Amino acid sequence: MRKAFLIISLTIIIAVGSIIAWFPYLWWIIVVILPFSILGWIDYFQKDDNIQRNYPLLGRITNFMEQQRHVLQEALLLNRSEGMPFNWIQKEIVYKRAADNNKSQPFGTQLSFEKLGREWFLHSAFPSIKFQDDFRVTIGGPKCNQPYSASILNLGGMSYGSISKNATLALNGGAKIAGFAQNTGEGGLTPYHQKYGADLIFQFGTGYFGCRNAEGNFDAEKFTEIAQNDLVKMIEIKISQGAKPGFGAILPAKKNTEEISKFREIEAHTEIHSPAHHSAFNNSQELIKFIDELRELSSGKPIGIKLCLGQQKEFEKMIKVFAEMQSYPDFIVIDGAEGGSGAANMDSLHWGGTPLQEALHFVNTILIKYNLRKYIKVVAVGKIISAFDIYKALALGADACYSARGMMFALGCVQSLKCNLNTCPTGITTMDPGRIDSLSVVDKKVKVANYHRNTIGGLKEILVAMGLKDKNGINKGNIFKKVEGKSKSYEEIYK
Repeated sequence: MRKAFLIISLTIIIAVGSIIAWFPYLWWIIVVILPFSILGWIDYFQKDDNIQRNYPLLGRITNFMEQQRHVLQEALLLNRSEGMPFNWIQKEIVYKRAADNNKSQPFGTQLSFEKLGREWFLHSAFPSIKFQDDFRVTIGGPKCNQPYSASILNLGGMSYGSISKNATLALNGGAKIAGFAQNTGEGGLTPYHQKYGADLIFQFGTGYFGCRNAEGNFDAEKFTEIAQNDLVKMIEIKISQGAKPGFGAILPAKKNTEEISKFREIEAHTEIHSPAHHSAFNNSQELIKFIDELRELSSGKPIGIKLCLGQQKEFEKMIKVFAEMQSYPDFIVIDGAEGGSGAANMDSLHWGGTPLQEALHFVNTILIKYNLRKYIKVVAVGKIISAFDIYKALALGADACYSARGMMFALGCVQSLKCNLNTCPTGITTMDPGRIDSLSVVDKKVKVANYHRNTIGGLKEILVAMGLKDKNGINKGNIFKKVEGKSKSYEEIYK
């Protein structure tokens, strides 16, 4: 093919030259052909891409289709029940609830009941007549002086830098309207998190962004200034994340703007790798001391940890230390291995960590074993999209949930999988000013609030259909799952 290109291109050049020599007014042919010829010759001589080298110019079409494979599949090829990480049915649930329009669906489910992993809930012949629940939970243990009444559905951690200014503003506005908390993510506290006055959960990770010193270690003075902010209701220490457990975090250089670098106190336009480990503590005993320090610096606000469950013996040992020292966090956020991220290590993304359901069941069991369950609240995060997702998490031991990608869909995310490239077409995960402007804060903050309100309303409808009077009646026995050719209740699966 390379030889054929050489012969064809030279033939075209000679032919075009001859035509223009005889007919000068056809000069525009050169303008049309020249760019393609240049691209073809570039492909011919380059050594980086085998396809383009063997098939100059034509290889570019193949590579373009490969790069846009996911977009083409999502838009043209996949049916409603296909698609990863989320299928169209899941996305449509969010889109409709965010738009607050027709939320009905005709002609029956398109999800096969015969497929392994299929789940469903059992309703009652006598739905509840009287139902009363505010769908909130109080977070704060014995040492907490300022317990927080949190919605059972809050915004999962997404930092400014991983998402855009307008996305951060819209989420803050939506959280204020609907009365839930916005998790800042580990990128520090910014003015965009405070614009509309929503309740905030200040999160920091191993990079200590927003509360770090010149060496990149924890700075108590900077932390105190943030923690004493009236809008900050809880503090969250990120130990690990579902998409990249034990791998630290990555901020691509393209997204590390001058403004982002100032908030994070890092060098601009460089790729930032947060370490895998914390410098403030190295074991459970030191973690407890650190939590006690944060609780004092924040004047007694709830302090929690976020982690993806890894080695079970290690986690149990940590909880045992909490029990022995009679000192522990006010809440633990369990991030499932199916959790997402704008930029994760490829090995950790696909194969690291414990899935949310198994992790929740184990964590709940261990907390009960060491008599800490009533003091430590559990928050679940990892592909929480629908009201049924919330029900499953609560049934397995969670007290509340975070949703990050669900909230992104409410902002208009189309799952283009370009979060780490700074080319997000919806303006959500990019720092490109032109793309960011496409995201209307005025419109999207209302959609975020709608999604939250309608999802909580959907949970109420499920509980009423089950004959329950409030969320305290949620249990594992009313959820069934298709396993090994038959169905089992969560009660049987997660004993």
